[in-house]
Amino acid sequence: MLEDGRLAEVLYEQEEEERVVGNIYLGRVADVVPGLDAAFVDCGIEKNVFLHVSDAVEPESQNRFGRTPPISSVLSPGQQILVQVTKGPLASKGARATRHLSLPGRYLVLMPNSSTKVGVSKKITDDGEQKRLRKMAARLRPEGFGIIVRTQAEGADYKELEDDVKFLTRLWRSIQNKAQQSTAPALVHEDLSLVFEVVRDTFSGEIDEFIINDKVTYDRVLNLLDSVAPELRSRVKLYKSHEPIFDHYGVEQEISKALRRKVWLPHGGYITIDPTEALTAIDVNTGKFTGTGSLEETVLRTNVEAAEEIARQLRLRGIGGIIVIDFIDMDKAKHRKQVSNALREAFADDRMRTRIQHITRLGLVEMTRKRTESNLSQKLQTSCPCCGGSGKILAPETVAMQIIRQLRISNIKEGAALVVADPMVCLALVGPHGTEAETLQEQLSFELFIRATRDIHPEEFEITPTTRQQVRHYQVGDHLTINNDDVLAVPHAGLLAIVDGYLVEVPEASAQTQMPLRIRLTKADNSYGRATPV
Repeated sequence: MLEDGRLAEVLYEQEEEERVVGNIYLGRVADVVPGLDAAFVDCGIEKNVFLHVSDAVEPESQNRFGRTPPISSVLSPGQQILVQVTKGPLASKGARATRHLSLPGRYLVLMPNSSTKVGVSKKITDDGEQKRLRKMAARLRPEGFGIIVRTQAEGADYKELEDDVKFLTRLWRSIQNKAQQSTAPALVHEDLSLVFEVVRDTFSGEIDEFIINDKVTYDRVLNLLDSVAPELRSRVKLYKSHEPIFDHYGVEQEISKALRRKVWLPHGGYITIDPTEALTAIDVNTGKFTGTGSLEETVLRTNVEAAEEIARQLRLRGIGGIIVIDFIDMDKAKHRKQVSNALREAFADDRMRTRIQHITRLGLVEMTRKRTESNLSQKLQTSCPCCGGSGKILAPETVAMQIIRQLRISNIKEGAALVVADPMVCLALVGPHGTEAETLQEQLSFELFIRATRDIHPEEFEITPTTRQQVRHYQVGDHLTINNDDVLAVPHAGLLAIVDGYLVEVPEASAQTQMPLRIRLTKADNSYGRATPV
């Protein structure tokens, strides 16, 4: 979704990924856990879904103090129940579900087996329109159902709402019939695919164009609009250019930026976004922005710009849950209020429910944003195989110290030991010009051979007992050839290379020397050699 030419939101539906949010299952209670006041329900998906007691009972079941009964009095293992997934699985957590089912249509949401509640979207701000829609919804509400009027219904007539109610009640009857004929676990209602979910929930008169680059999907969307919103057909366009659609509209570049930690603001300030397991931390900095007025004005302008960009980035990245924003400190209460108002205004058009607390004297804002599925980073990126997602690995010197400790406590009493490790670890282990390796070997009761390989995790190493005869060793006068792939990127260190794992220094050459390079060893220890070009 582009707003004013800028990417505001991106949704993905990957073929190999099972979309479960909104689906209704006939599940079997697998386990009841009183300590969590919850149950785990087998719905036939990868992990059992989590069902809290508050989602397992009707609001009327709460006592006058707002307390719910214990989960063990509500559910029992083996019981079959209808549940609807409200949050998709995330990392090690399974999906979350509720027994408070809801069926969204274009204009209304129908809640089967619910109270007699009639609600109207809070985003419809006109009091007269709210009253009109509430009155029509109350007349249309089927017995035993709750009903909520969606934002899309603003301006809709009685017939449009009536058609929605008829469609949703027919849908509920088909779900009931399927549930009666099924054995748990079973999927009894699958929510719409992504494209048609967008037609139902997002495509409205406020959208200028709906551009589709697939003819089959284009025709299906037009057919759907014939029955739900024929007035919007003219806004659907088929993209025919040979240039990829994401490149044409600059979407690919914006997605690439949305995966970065740092986001620059218009006048040189920037924000950093750091997701953690518990929350997302956002920090605001003035960066290169010095302003033209006072420090207070510079800070205020940076914070206001940050508030607007934060709202955009959270929508774009699909970040939800608890969010803590560290704005730059502001001494004046009116400035803090101005930034707080800017933040609330920036989230006004967000389709996800948000709750924003007041800004503190320290410049901190706590807020929550509803999360239903994985965010953009989780969908498009995977954890680094080296750091495991932490962003940091052990320094080569740290791994070298681990190797030294292991060598000293090893059971090798005679013969030799072969150490295989990452090239940077080997360099830290042998020291400048290989002198540390010589010293270490003198301290040990056996010979030491150190060999480098790029085919090992930077934090891992291998120590193998061996003999001098089993390890290839080099002698002064040996001729070797260094290729491009052998060169190590070590700034200000001349030319360092690994030839069949052996570390070689060529002081008279550099990393920019044309390869392949023929060299002759002028010094050759067990683990480190020095050479000159031939």
